[in-house]
Amino acid sequence: MKKVLVLAVLLLVSACGVKPTSVVGAGPAPTLRNPEGSARGAEVILYFVLDGRLTPVTRPITSSVGVNTTLSLLLNGPSYAEAADGYTTMLPPAGGEIGLAPDPPPTITLPLPVGQLTPIAINQLVCTTFAALAAQNRYIIENTITIAGTDTKLPSQTCQAF
Repeated sequence: MKKVLVLAVLLLVSACGVKPTSVVGAGPAPTLRNPEGSARGAEVILYFVLDGRLTPVTRPITSSVGVNTTLSLLLNGPSYAEAADGYTTMLPPAGGEIGLAPDPPPTITLPLPVGQLTPIAINQLVCTTFAALAAQNRYIIENTITIAGTDTKLPSQTCQAF
């Protein structure tokens, strides 16, 4: 009789009214680790596109680099190995000076028109900048970055890598 009573109590307690759902994929977890502290050597995190989603890629480099150099690497697109793995970019190739003004909110100045960039291309820039700043132990309190180009200045942006 005690076993039946215990079983009845367990059934009542476990029926909490929440219906089961299937697993909802949300993509890769955001990456904010300090590549400079890696035991394998210096690395940089670049955000490229894989299967239509923004994805962080860790690229080994020979020495630590600043935000401007990191953004230049991003604008140069995926390496041959990264492209072979399916990574692409939504950013146009661009050469020239890249600027970063630290005033809140920080502003990235690019040598290309930014008015027609897709949302995923904007996120490539913003998320890569956040990762590069984090690698230098510099964090943005407002969580926004402004992007300026040769044609316009976009409103402040946040990293939406999810």
